[in-house]
Amino acid sequence: APGPLAPPTRFALKARPIFIALLVLQALLMVGRFIILDIWGAVLTLVVVMMGMIVVGTGAGMDTTYCLYYGLMCLVNGVFDVILCVERWMHVKYPLFARNAPVMFNVASFVFLLCPVVEIASTVLSAYIYMDAQESEARLMLPHYAAAFSAREEAEAVAAGRPARGRPDQGFRPFEGRCHHL
Repeated sequence: APGPLAPPTRFALKARPIFIALLVLQALLMVGRFIILDIWGAVLTLVVVMMGMIVVGTGAGMDTTYCLYYGLMCLVNGVFDVILCVERWMHVKYPLFARNAPVMFNVASFVFLLCPVVEIASTVLSAYIYMDAQESEARLMLPHYAAAFSAREEAEAVAAGRPARGRPDQGFRPFEGRCHHL
């Protein structure tokens, strides 16, 4: 896992506004779940939102380790909400949205449909942020792997018609000294 003090990657900083937008949407859906009296779902969503706030609440921009935890929580909650949505669709007397149904029924349908979509989208975004941090850390920590990464990036740049960049790690030498035991 990327270190807790590792700075966020460029991708994480670019994705931060989208991450925050999904988090705000989850908070609104949590309020909606309280309104439609899905208390257990609202409490679980509250825990997920709190974990998401930890991700963006650090002074460094984004904490990628907590981003992984947040993504896993969203995945589990999303799976449960898909099951809830299918169960609701099969066992109610109205279609998901109906003019002759009570307003709260249609609001509940909207909340139950939107919750898994937002949670799965949050899972995917969190996974991309975490994998990008993993790759970035691998480039920094393992110079011989960095050569393979930069070769792949150069090949992708040439294939896309962009000019290839020089190696950013030129001049880097790993520790070659003698170790001393105390």
